Amino acid sequence: MTETRFYDEELKVAFPLIVQDEAAKGEFSHFLVPKDLLPAITHHLHTQPSLHGRLTLLWAVDNRPIRDAYGLHYLFTLGASRSWVVLSTELAEGDRLFPSITPHIHAAMWYEREIRDMFGLIPQGHPDLRRLVRHEHWPKGTHPLKKNFPWDHVLGRQQGEHHFRRIEGEGVFEVPVGPIHAGIIEPGHFRFSVAGEPIMQLELHHFWTHRGVEKLFEQQTLTAAVPLAERVSGDTTIGHSLAYCQAVESLLHIEVPRRGRYLRSLFLELERLHNHLGDVGAICNDTAYALPHAHCGRMKEQIMQLNDKLTGSRFLRGVNRVGGVEIDLTVAQLAEVVAEMDHIEKDFSELELIIIHNASLTDRLETTGVLTERTAWDHAVVGVVGRASGLDQDLRRDRPFAAYDELPVKVVNYRYGDVRARIRVRMDEIHESMRLVREIRLKLPQGPVAVEPSRRAQAREWALSAVEGWRGEILYMVMAGENGTIHRCKVRDPSFANWPAIQQAVLGNIIPDFPLINKSFNLSYAGNDL
Repeated sequence: MTETRFYDEELKVAFPLIVQDEAAKGEFSHFLVPKDLLPAITHHLHTQPSLHGRLTLLWAVDNRPIRDAYGLHYLFTLGASRSWVVLSTELAEGDRLFPSITPHIHAAMWYEREIRDMFGLIPQGHPDLRRLVRHEHWPKGTHPLKKNFPWDHVLGRQQGEHHFRRIEGEGVFEVPVGPIHAGIIEPGHFRFSVAGEPIMQLELHHFWTHRGVEKLFEQQTLTAAVPLAERVSGDTTIGHSLAYCQAVESLLHIEVPRRGRYLRSLFLELERLHNHLGDVGAICNDTAYALPHAHCGRMKEQIMQLNDKLTGSRFLRGVNRVGGVEIDLTVAQLAEVVAEMDHIEKDFSELELIIIHNASLTDRLETTGVLTERTAWDHAVVGVVGRASGLDQDLRRDRPFAAYDELPVKVVNYRYGDVRARIRVRMDEIHESMRLVREIRLKLPQGPVAVEPSRRAQAREWALSAVEGWRGEILYMVMAGENGTIHRCKVRDPSFANWPAIQQAVLGNIIPDFPLINKSFNLSYAGNDL
């Protein structure tokens, strides 16, 4: 350990920070921080123009049985440099209180509420301490991520009521939607407050599909948990399994062969393609424009049938493994992939012109569901939604993984933040993904596609991993346990970062616009609820 000083010009205070790197793997700076200084230091990271730090992840760890203490860890991505800084603090035995940073970093709100629910740790000064993950029918004192909570415990049920925030006044009505919806979508509750037609407030009540995913990871070994990662959010099989594998590979000091890294990038782009094609069509369908929906559905199906032909899975399950990939592709298969790209891109380009030049569709999409750049920044929004609101960020360029250090990515960026901007990001990224697939075929090196692990991770060693999935940043923190087990696995799907922001994007719109706005975000319930 070495000590450094972090000076705040505004407060005229030099903060003592202990640099502590021996337990963590990855390219980031790691500081041990006294818990009472967390609000000041995080505020400094967030607001200093030279740092412009975005809260990227916040997680807790129950360190038992090694010691009776909890660890809290704050990951920030710094502005122009895109470098990572991790701040860590520890709550000693019996200490359940920690200072909330939500009053000055809005993006911390759900993270801190989640920590309270899962670990029983209380963020003092938090403006909203209602339950988030633990619905009101969960018995009091239930905190599933504590080490003394059995993973297979069957909960009893108590009576309880979720208290929604209400706007009082003459002519104000509440309109509840969900959690059960028409069709096959997953459950989520949306409560609108309206006066006349404009939406004055939207409050989300999610986490109906909580499956105990992070607790289930703790029952797995490091190399055996890939199938669980694949199922965190079923439409993001490659993104989640890749993020998990990269974290474990960092712990095990595995260098994935170049061919394996290229194939990972190829399959990630195929996953991006079929999801973006589906979204473009679905957004059009929510305006009753059925033609693009039909053709995008056809093209999406062509990609998914190609996935099945290459891997045996329409959703690309069973591709990633710790150390590389399970599946290699022949020259003939790669040629077939590129031929399919050429065919689909021709069709999509024609459809794109129809979409762009349809005046009534443009009128429906423009200025609908605007998420400003400032609001997107305050909520630490990621992925397609962030890039449509002027946030210039994409991990494929900013923190290259897989083979993206050898495959430069053109990052798509729009600044209007409305539904039209979000569909334009997707359409541009479809073309970029097809370009990347062609480039991968040309550059794909010879050699093995995977290596076997040759060492074990040390207990309490941990690693961070990030992947730019089709929705946005996917983050995994994996901490090793004894004998190759998992002590803690923190998962963050991009939906967890983006769901709170939709509450801002709908304000001033009308309720019939909400399905269109919601579809343009297209966030995962399962990936959010875990």
